Amino acid sequence: MPIPDMEVATQARRVDEEIAKQIRLLCDLQTQRNSCSLISRFPTEILAAIFVCSARDYHSTHFGYPIETAPNWVNVSYVCHHWRNVALNCPTLWSYLFITSPRWTEELLARSKQASLKLRANLENLSGGGRDDRRLRFVRRVMNHIERIQELYLFLPDCFKDHFLSSPAPRLQNLMITVGYHQFSALFNGDTPALRTLELSFCPVSWDSFTLHGLTTLNLRFVPSRSQQNMVEFLATLSRVQDLRHLYLENAFASTAGFLSSTEFRSFQKINLPRLSRLLIVAPLSTVIAFVACVNIPSKTELRLDCDFEDGVSLHDYASLFSVLAQRFSTSTSQALSSPTFRSLVIDLTYRPALTFSPLERDCDSFDLVLRQYWGYNTPLKIRVSWFVSDTRNSLDCILGDISTFVPLMDVQSLHVIKPPVLPAIWRSALGQLQDLRCLKLTSGDLPDLAPMLCLTDLTTSEGAEGQGGRTNRNPDRMLAPALEELELCNISFWKRTKKDKCPVDVQALCDSLATRKGSSGQLTIARCFERMRRGRSVQKKRFNMVGHWKNGRFREVEEHEVT
Repeated sequence: MPIPDMEVATQARRVDEEIAKQIRLLCDLQTQRNSCSLISRFPTEILAAIFVCSARDYHSTHFGYPIETAPNWVNVSYVCHHWRNVALNCPTLWSYLFITSPRWTEELLARSKQASLKLRANLENLSGGGRDDRRLRFVRRVMNHIERIQELYLFLPDCFKDHFLSSPAPRLQNLMITVGYHQFSALFNGDTPALRTLELSFCPVSWDSFTLHGLTTLNLRFVPSRSQQNMVEFLATLSRVQDLRHLYLENAFASTAGFLSSTEFRSFQKINLPRLSRLLIVAPLSTVIAFVACVNIPSKTELRLDCDFEDGVSLHDYASLFSVLAQRFSTSTSQALSSPTFRSLVIDLTYRPALTFSPLERDCDSFDLVLRQYWGYNTPLKIRVSWFVSDTRNSLDCILGDISTFVPLMDVQSLHVIKPPVLPAIWRSALGQLQDLRCLKLTSGDLPDLAPMLCLTDLTTSEGAEGQGGRTNRNPDRMLAPALEELELCNISFWKRTKKDKCPVDVQALCDSLATRKGSSGQLTIARCFERMRRGRSVQKKRFNMVGHWKNGRFREVEEHEVT
């Protein structure tokens, strides 16, 4: 006799209920089993801290670009029941906002409860359309909670017209805005009492928009020329920021030559920044002079000064910069506080000559390498000045001759020349001025004929050129750069010696000259250099490295190998 449909349905329901009951029982047993594992016995606070670190690392490298799905760190809430409970009960985990769907935005804001928000939004390439509209909606939705935002990094396009930044931000600590020449009428109505780090790039805003008394880091980059501030007004703003530790000013101010010649400058009351530990200025020479002269910079402060060339600048103007710095950095009484004592010099002849000075020994890195990196490496001062010489005077000896009129070179121990000139006469004059030179580094270009200068006997020509009746004096006791102990060549091209060459410039000639330096010892390092040799109408090229030593009139090659 067939079973009625009603009974079948009832029996199926009882079976389903039993299955559900068993599944719940298995889940409970699995949960109990998981609770016995080591990871489940982690204190909840430690597990939550690990989750937050994962979210913070993702957030710091994401740069605010939109994503199609949730970031990987969200998966911690799907691992197990315990992890999910920890994640959902950690509002800070959900305060690291990312651009995604409106539904996810609402969920993130709800899960973060009242935790301080961290927002990175990259809107640089907005062009209209579906995805761009979604990104704008996301930013507008989050900015409605501006009173909760702690970190705000915005990358905005030229055409950006929104003014959603006009509400007070009492929790804001870190603010970075990169914008393409758009004038904000106001930022946060000046109500930013917790602001500690402010970085503005291409962003012409008024200082009246901020409360800066608690600021510790200020970074201004590429302020549009029409919005660059008056130096006196900016210094007045700095005088109220007594906790400032890091100050970076890159192309933020125009020339202040008029201020330097004014009575206001001569009577200016210096301001104090007692906690300043890092200072970077990239500006016209007159602006650098004005800032350094008007601020009492603590002796512990690391300085990076990059002085752009200005029309009408004279050697006296360059001398003014070094005399302003002399009281902090001069150690030689013979200089009478006219200039700091410099032991390292970099001369870059790639385009317009640029000179980089440092008081440290063997500090041969160019300024670009230390513009941002290497803070805290005990580099108290790094100065780069752009130099202008006419085409007929664009040579190493002329530049050294010019700078020696206001910067004594007798203490220079390290010289790095980028794109070195090749004429022997230039090097004879240059090395003659650097008698305490210990380290010589040449980068990028053809090898100068250093052999006649580095050998024991130096040939000097008395009045008149040697081929025009001049008399050649041989002084066996004179040796240029007598203290030289390190010669480094990097990306330099050699020409291999041939029978037709009257003045060969090759590796062997250089090594032979070093072998004559009796009483002197040192190391030759050749890195990523080229040896060229003519074969008929073609030129063959070999790239190689080499290390060698000279000592007591002998040269010994330690290692040489060809680089593929």
